[in-house]
Amino acid sequence: MIPASREEQKKEAFRLFEDGRHQESLQLCTILLESGRDSAVEVLAATNLYYTGKLEDAEVFFRDLAQKMPDSSYVHSYLAKVLEARKDEGAIAEFATAVHLDPTNQDALRSYAGYLITHRDYRGALPVLRRLVQLGKKPGDVQNLMRVLIEIGEPEEALTTHSVLGEDAAKTHEYVDALIKTGNFHAAAQSAYRMYRDTKDPALLRKYLDTLSRYDVPASLEAYSSYIQEDPDAEILFDYILLLKSKGDYGTALAVIPTLLEHARDPVYRLLECDLLAALGQEEKALTAFETLIRDELVSKNDLDTLALIISKYRKYLKAHVPEDNATRRFLDIVSKDVNVASLLETARFYEERGNVIEARSWYYRAYRADFLAGGLDYAKFLSAHSEERECEKVMLYILSNVKKGADVGRVATVILDKQGKMYQLKRLMEQLIKKLEERRATLNSEGLELLAIAFFIAATNAQEEMDYAGCKYYCLCGIDVMPAHTRAIRLEDYLQLIRVCKERSIADRPIMNAPQTKKRSVAVPKSQVITDQLGLSEQEQTIVEFLRSHRKASEMDLRKLLGTRRVAGIVNQIIQKAASQGLSLISKKGVGEDGEVYEYTGT
Repeated sequence: MIPASREEQKKEAFRLFEDGRHQESLQLCTILLESGRDSAVEVLAATNLYYTGKLEDAEVFFRDLAQKMPDSSYVHSYLAKVLEARKDEGAIAEFATAVHLDPTNQDALRSYAGYLITHRDYRGALPVLRRLVQLGKKPGDVQNLMRVLIEIGEPEEALTTHSVLGEDAAKTHEYVDALIKTGNFHAAAQSAYRMYRDTKDPALLRKYLDTLSRYDVPASLEAYSSYIQEDPDAEILFDYILLLKSKGDYGTALAVIPTLLEHARDPVYRLLECDLLAALGQEEKALTAFETLIRDELVSKNDLDTLALIISKYRKYLKAHVPEDNATRRFLDIVSKDVNVASLLETARFYEERGNVIEARSWYYRAYRADFLAGGLDYAKFLSAHSEERECEKVMLYILSNVKKGADVGRVATVILDKQGKMYQLKRLMEQLIKKLEERRATLNSEGLELLAIAFFIAATNAQEEMDYAGCKYYCLCGIDVMPAHTRAIRLEDYLQLIRVCKERSIADRPIMNAPQTKKRSVAVPKSQVITDQLGLSEQEQTIVEFLRSHRKASEMDLRKLLGTRRVAGIVNQIIQKAASQGLSLISKKGVGEDGEVYEYTGT
């Protein structure tokens, strides 16, 4: 039998991929690549690696392809998908690159929009979804665009968007939510009820009952009572109890609590029971319920944010209903003996609201030592409120230098830039914040970009006050450049006003576009020890890097002999990934030879 030609094998690999037989397609790709390089086959192999769940290898493949094919929207899109699956924050930058390279790549647009929605970056998703709806008007894209518009406070436009599907288009959750947000409760209730009858979706029943309560409370109470007897649902029961509580019917609300707790002993539901007992004046039962709940949560520690909420309610209840000495004894005995950041912070607040600043400071500091981020931010705010600016700056600089995740960087930035505080007045802290955000600019979401824009605005304002008009203009232009299209706290006009004042006050207004006021990061690869520190290389990884730096090229067999292990391919993959995560390129793969893969040092 005549063996299949290379071209026939290539066609078969693509056919297997189209049939969803990714493992078989990958095996054929591997055979093809052993006999010669082919960009189309490399892309197919990388895509098969993604679909077969071999994410580590897929990342290495796609990063290598991104170096060879920097203008490929497909490659950047799939690299983004791999990074998203690996929970790598660099995914957002790759998605953005993919849609920038090809604004008609619907798969990339849809994946990017899905990523942004999943991460609750609704403002960032808005232009992406608008583009998708323009291209295809698919119902799923329209629903997502409606959801985004609702979340950013544009429900009227969401209803208008729904109309592009035509009058006969099926109503959705988004349609009901848009009606609710526009205050059209009657139409929302009718739509939700009709949809519930067709689908029996409990989420729609919940929306119907909640919306009915907005304009007809007696009817909604009757409907709630009827439905919870037929088929009780924990979330609907919870809504019913909250409605009764809002109307002052604490007794009936408390009577429904046991039914709710039979379905789910959620700590939030148990906290509601504590509130109802307190509202009914059953002080001993309320205290017992609070303290039992806290003890249970201290054992499980499932959610420290929920624990903090529970302890906060308990603290306020003690202040309102229990004599101070007894309240202090109970609080310290129940809460403060457990060393977790929620208990430490609530103990600090307990002393702070009683005017004991020394004890409060001590407990805030302990919270900082227990959790440098969650405890440190509150400690710094306490220091700032008590005019300890130097110590506050020291704490915040430590937090800023050690925080890693993008969401946590945003959390720190929000505290620093808070208008109600004074931290934004600390010049060194502001400089470090701008540097930190600038370093992560490619991976910032809309909120992060707006925070960076605000930081630039504050720096521009400070420069203007110091009569540094060139610096003020430069920071304004930087802020305009990074500011997202849809902002909450800053507008384009804010920068333009500063620039206008600068031009009016400058004795000699000099151009600043070719005279940058801040030093940009060098993109050169650092030398040996710096690379090791920056990338956190292991001893084996460092040995490979040093060997390749000296020899420039080496085969897989060379490196096996060097390390005395067969695990060379995996170790090299780790080095490539670590370098790529820092925007560096150290090693590239140059094909397969007689002694295995060939690696080349690409650093300096």
